[in-house]
Amino acid sequence: MSTKIKIETLKKYIKELIKQELAEVSVTGAIDGGEGPPKTPYAFKKKKKKKDESINEAKFAVKFNIGTMGETAMIVIDAASEGAAKMLVAKQLRQGQKGIVSVKRVEAGKAKQVSQRLENVNEGRYHDYRNDESLSPKQKIGYSMREVRDKLNELDKLVKMNVRLKNEIGVDSTSYWKRTHTAMKKISERLVKLANKVGQLY
Repeated sequence: MSTKIKIETLKKYIKELIKQELAEVSVTGAIDGGEGPPKTPYAFKKKKKKKDESINEAKFAVKFNIGTMGETAMIVIDAASEGAAKMLVAKQLRQGQKGIVSVKRVEAGKAKQVSQRLENVNEGRYHDYRNDESLSPKQKIGYSMREVRDKLNELDKLVKMNVRLKNEIGVDSTSYWKRTHTAMKKISERLVKLANKVGQLY
């Protein structure tokens, strides 16, 4: 179908809508002999939604970057809008909003399916890793631990720089942002969990 035909069809549709609106106006204008508005002014008004219905949170699937090699992950969260969902996830990312790839609203029934698929994807990644025959299990663990060590070295340097900055400038830890305190607490908890997991490899 050409663009011209589409435009013509659209014009006809708009004209039809205008005719219908004008017909309704003339009918309501004739109520009570045409003397002003009807005696029930709210008769044609749409009912307002209850407050708790209008502010219901929806499910959003947020896709975000998790590495420098273009790897992505997805999470399903409750939020009032796409923007709110984006902000909630961005707060947890080092790159902030730049790390968000996409945000899509998910119907409540489908949210469980998406979550299930995410679990299956993560499980699938493990199976691919386990069944990869290019490396032996010993090599996989060895290379992985070296990669973890290198990343921890990077983190260590970053933390050391900030400790030095804090001491040289004399920044008081009570003046940190609330988010900074939350992040530090989470980092500490994750490092303890990571240490326990590494301990399981001995």
